[in-house]
Amino acid sequence: MSSTQPTPPADRAELERDIAQTRERLAATADALAAKADVKAQAQHKVDDVKAQAQHRVDDLKAQAQHKVTDVKDRAVSSVQGASGSAPGSAKAQGGALAGAVVAVTVLTVWLVVRRRRR
Repeated sequence: MSSTQPTPPADRAELERDIAQTRERLAATADALAAKADVKAQAQHKVDDVKAQAQHRVDDLKAQAQHKVTDVKDRAVSSVQGASGSAPGSAKAQGGALAGAVVAVTVLTVWLVVRRRRR
């Protein structure tokens, strides 16, 4: 039959090392239990986690809002530039009116010249 008990160390130095390791494991276990029992520290840790998540979300929303503002601004500027190019009184519209006037005067002049020659 085999025993479930570990075999005792053979010499004193090995026994002292075994005792030191056992003390370290017990200290780590005691620290873990103390941390679980410290409700205030756990609550503070949870608060810190929630704050970090909220700040991350705020940063994401700010970036999205800035992107949307830039996009809307670009579209508005594009619309205004497109509208101002064809608006009455704009240089483009005035150029078209001037060209139309020049064509009308030219046609009228040609018509008058042709009419005088026929008489």
